[in-house]
Amino acid sequence: MRRSAIPVLLLTLLVGCAPHESSAGDASSTFPSAPQSTPSPSPSSPASESYTFRLPLAVYSYSDADYEVIRSAEQVLARDCMRDFGLSYRPARNPAPAEAQDRRYGLTDRASAERYGYRMPPQPETPKAKLTEDQMKVLYGNRSAPAAAVKNSDLRYRGKKVPDEGCLGAAVLGFRKPYEDEAGAEVASRIATASYENSQKVPEVRAVFGKWSSCMKQKGYDYASPLEAMATPAFVRGKVSAVEKDTAEADVSCKERTRLAEVWFAAESSIQKDMIKAEAEALRRLGELHEKKLRAARKILAGA
Repeated sequence: MRRSAIPVLLLTLLVGCAPHESSAGDASSTFPSAPQSTPSPSPSSPASESYTFRLPLAVYSYSDADYEVIRSAEQVLARDCMRDFGLSYRPARNPAPAEAQDRRYGLTDRASAERYGYRMPPQPETPKAKLTEDQMKVLYGNRSAPAAAVKNSDLRYRGKKVPDEGCLGAAVLGFRKPYEDEAGAEVASRIATASYENSQKVPEVRAVFGKWSSCMKQKGYDYASPLEAMATPAFVRGKVSAVEKDTAEADVSCKERTRLAEVWFAAESSIQKDMIKAEAEALRRLGELHEKKLRAARKILAGA
């Protein structure tokens, strides 16, 4: 993990293990890399232009729409498993996410700075499906409250063995397994981490950091880099203060004036291109498995 107080980017966004998947019943591993980013914004949201998802490495990621296809397919498999136990299951509909923000190069959204300072906009709560005790027991297996209460490792329902991880966990893990590529994911993780760190050493990036810092000083703030501003302890806990909002607004203004994000993005893109060439075969396989997984998910949905 990088030595930094700033939030980390879930590399799942780049290597294909979506947050949607882990929330569906599996605590999948993530790969810390750079400042946090929420899922990529849609092309119709220019205010939240994504740098992360325009980097060369993003070719090997899933889009938000892809994530939803996979999640929906897993839910179909879970529903079918529940039917085998004579139980119905209808998952709650996911709420529309809050406006996405890309923080790879720090805060760049002026509207968000004015309202939330350096904090991420609150995400809507995911509604929970209303389940009976029997449905919970079979859907979540030994992770369900009813099962945990009796500490039963051999969970059964009407005489039939329930998967240890429940129908939902079994659906997620079972569907994911044929498309896992630990070696490819490790390569993508390493590139995403190294390119981010190395880009900060590029002369053009160091120079634009200096310009940004001078701009901030003119506004009354003393920070060597935007990463330092984001890591200010008072800006990561407690309530958002007027000072934080003012600092964040100045930060965004100076980024716009110096074109910091654009310069940094160009430098990291160049680094990634060279690294991707050196790992072309591993990444090719990772991309192929992503496509196969998507095709399989679409086939499940078509048959539902």
